[in-house]
Amino acid sequence: MFSEEIGVRIKEIRLAHGLSQRELGQRLSTSTGHISWLEAGKAMPGGELLLQLYREFAVDLNWLLTGSEPEVLPQESDADVRQLIDHYCRTDVQGREIIRSLASYAGRTGT
Repeated sequence: MFSEEIGVRIKEIRLAHGLSQRELGQRLSTSTGHISWLEAGKAMPGGELLLQLYREFAVDLNWLLTGSEPEVLPQESDADVRQLIDHYCRTDVQGREIIRSLASYAGRTGT
């Protein structure tokens, strides 16, 4: 059931961008068959595919996985937020701790 709901949302993303399963597979570096299985709820997306969905289509991963409405961020910050998340995902444990500490500090100071 859970995978079927995610599959429906992946199909929604694909259709919203006017893509065929083949085209979506190419954009996400996976096969048409894999996209078909995802959309049918017969497979679950892995971490790399989730990251690709985020990078290619700015998909709110919380929405994709849970169906919860995405938080709306100001348009001008979208690129900055994506870049920060990308850096966070690519860094090691120590780098992630530094990013979390800086974000926590910035949140306290209101900057």
